[in-house]
Amino acid sequence: MVKTGRFLLLGMVTLLFAALALPLSAQDLGPGEGAPVVWPNFGGDPTNLNPLLISDRPSQDIADVIFPDFIDINPQTGNIDPNTPNSIADSWTISEDSRTYTFHIRDDYFWSDGTPVSSQDVKYAYDAIVSGEIETPLNGFLTGIESLEAPDDRTVVVTFTEPDCTALSTLKTIPPVPSHVFEALFGTDYAQMNNADYDLNPTVTGGIFNFANFRAGEQVTLVANPDYPATDAPGGVIPEGFIQRQLANQTVVVDEFLAGNLTLIDSVPDDRRAELEQMAANGDLQLFKSLSSGWQYLAFNLADPANPQDGLDADGNPIDQGHHPIFGDVRVRQALAYAVDYNALNQGAFAGNGIPVASPLLTTSWAYNASLNPYLYDPDKAMALLDDAGWIDDDNDPSTPRVAQGALYAEDGTPLHFAITSYSGNTAVDSTLVLMQDQLSRVGFDVTLDILEFQTMLDKLNGQSFDTIMLFLGGFDASNPDELKALYTAEGDVVNSGFNSWSYDNPELAQLFDEARTVPNCDTEQRKALYDKIQQILYDDLPIYYVNTTQVPVVAQADVKNFDPLPLSLKWNIYGWSQVPR
Repeated sequence: MVKTGRFLLLGMVTLLFAALALPLSAQDLGPGEGAPVVWPNFGGDPTNLNPLLISDRPSQDIADVIFPDFIDINPQTGNIDPNTPNSIADSWTISEDSRTYTFHIRDDYFWSDGTPVSSQDVKYAYDAIVSGEIETPLNGFLTGIESLEAPDDRTVVVTFTEPDCTALSTLKTIPPVPSHVFEALFGTDYAQMNNADYDLNPTVTGGIFNFANFRAGEQVTLVANPDYPATDAPGGVIPEGFIQRQLANQTVVVDEFLAGNLTLIDSVPDDRRAELEQMAANGDLQLFKSLSSGWQYLAFNLADPANPQDGLDADGNPIDQGHHPIFGDVRVRQALAYAVDYNALNQGAFAGNGIPVASPLLTTSWAYNASLNPYLYDPDKAMALLDDAGWIDDDNDPSTPRVAQGALYAEDGTPLHFAITSYSGNTAVDSTLVLMQDQLSRVGFDVTLDILEFQTMLDKLNGQSFDTIMLFLGGFDASNPDELKALYTAEGDVVNSGFNSWSYDNPELAQLFDEARTVPNCDTEQRKALYDKIQQILYDDLPIYYVNTTQVPVVAQADVKNFDPLPLSLKWNIYGWSQVPR
């Protein structure tokens, strides 16, 4: 097998752009002969390409195709199976007591410098995540593991503290990294990787594509991995490369797609949907629709934003984080939900395509609690809740904000003022913010829109210094509701790291997650009853107000062959996409 070195990589970068100008006759394309996949991104650059540190989608979109997985979901079946595309484990066994999993690592995966992918690459990643020294959102997913060992280069042995119904889903979150490179750069001083050159210049990778370069504000360029295992890509990697272009907003994305400068759009704005659907009906492009794998949400900071603290200390004991002066009171959070006129919001921001939700689990999940209904628009109830919470209309003037009088965490006279932090470039978010600002003002909230550059917005989110924040949350495994634990328990509340940036902590909820994970024989009915309780608690406590989900149309150029998206994965077979270079 030919190993790709650095100098060949540099040569391929030149070819990547030269190919754009070389017309080819229509024919079956071989490995590396197809036009590069050009993928749009708007709102901001990727922030980190080290898979251990990623917490944003633009970065994850790149990591998905330049790093292999340990194990993963089969996009055809929805199960975690051996030998799924891009995973390095080809088989595993489970001990009689269901606590120990022994994985065999394939011998045909190589990093871009020719070094074989091995079990050490999984162990290094695990050790770094659980060290507590790196700023990773993954630490909240790996609870329950007693040990992870690599007794030889082809074997990973994982032992859980007790039988665990979510064991495979837990281990799926560990991204293998080139341990020989990381050991040379960081050794066991894992904290060094938090601000390392490798984070945006991953010199050694090993997925479907390999990293070439990153030009801030312009694009990330990847090149086809000629050594990508043939069992996953029988014809080799057809696209010559992958380019993630950084564009200003969704309008520019659509215009660039229609000009032929993008391979696809993975998030069609609602105001252009009818136009593109008509083009698909005419055969001018390919269109695929599926239920979104995530939600638009408004998260409330429940702790003191002026003094961000982790949820737990080094010994696992809760830390007093104070209370947000407004949203520390659940009645105020519920009042906000009742003050939102979702029907008007849906028409104004989503052209009627939104689907209101009441749960952090998608309706496609086996554990979804169908008895919950979205909060209905009820401004009278919203104002009654605010009165009860000590936020009063002291001048009978609806155009001025309410003020605190006997509120739980705010001094008397404090105005009911807060900021919604978000980023610009997404037309649905832009419209949602303006409409929600107006709707909330009608019951006495005074709302400022805090629109930031994407990276600055992420810094504020991770630093837990916001009042509320509006984003899209996605990518969670519908088959494993336990993944939500990282969003709603103290273990995931780590400043500048964890997923629980809103500092929600309910001990009863944490206990229910543990019970659902360890149900004897993993009885589905018993587990679902526990997850139903979890969803009911989250519905009542409302640490996050889920605005909606939607049917997401994806469009690709008409001449892209083998474009075959599945509901569980858009780019599962991206190695086989075939388009003649223009």
